Amino acid sequence: MARTSTRPRHGSPHQLTPAFNLFGKSAAIVRRHIWVFGTLNIIPFIFAFRTWLWAPAGPNATGQHWWQHLHSAGPGWAFGPLPTFTNFAFVGFSILWFLVVIFVGTAVQIMNQEAQLEGAEGKNVITFSKLWEVVKEMWLRMLGLYILVGIFVIVGLILLVVPGLIMIRRYYLAPYVMLDKRPKSIMEAMEISARISKPYSGSIWRIIGVMILIGFVNVIPFLGWIASFLLGMFYSVAPALRYQELKKALL
Repeated sequence: MARTSTRPRHGSPHQLTPAFNLFGKSAAIVRRHIWVFGTLNIIPFIFAFRTWLWAPAGPNATGQHWWQHLHSAGPGWAFGPLPTFTNFAFVGFSILWFLVVIFVGTAVQIMNQEAQLEGAEGKNVITFSKLWEVVKEMWLRMLGLYILVGIFVIVGLILLVVPGLIMIRRYYLAPYVMLDKRPKSIMEAMEISARISKPYSGSIWRIIGVMILIGFVNVIPFLGWIASFLLGMFYSVAPALRYQELKKALL
């Protein structure tokens, strides 16, 4: 009887690497291109630090930022070190920061995923100039992809949770498809991602599971957040490695 399953036989050249075993391959790629991956991963870290710095702090936080206690409440210039209307400046700064995070974050995300893809393909040289060229060419389509996938996932989670989880699996590899195949439309990239991930949905969830475990390291006092950041960076190429395996198996 002819074999109809799309799953590879045991010992097949398309046998998928276990999710935990991808850590060694991913870490080797990151170490080989540490200047690129280190720089690209430190930027989201700076964003996170800034968010922590300006968030209400302490177990009994009142919902106010620490800088809101630097001046007295009154019109015009107060007796404290900052004028009362300084708050409005911070609101404007927050809007500006939001725009910076959106545009810079999108560019960094594209560069990071392109670097992951090139590393997974075995390229020995990854340069910022090449990554920037990809950003200039693809930023609008990639931003549209991120937004559309986000809408699908959020709406699915709002409806019954399970549909949202399915959307995560379906479109998890869509950015790599877009960067690698340059499909004609965003929906085509999403459809290819859904098609190649469906027969191997467990392999996608196992990678996500490893990333969740890495996130739990963050609960360790003092050094947990640093360890989680480093482990996450060294495992960051795993999705691109999985995409390469699925591409060989099904595309």
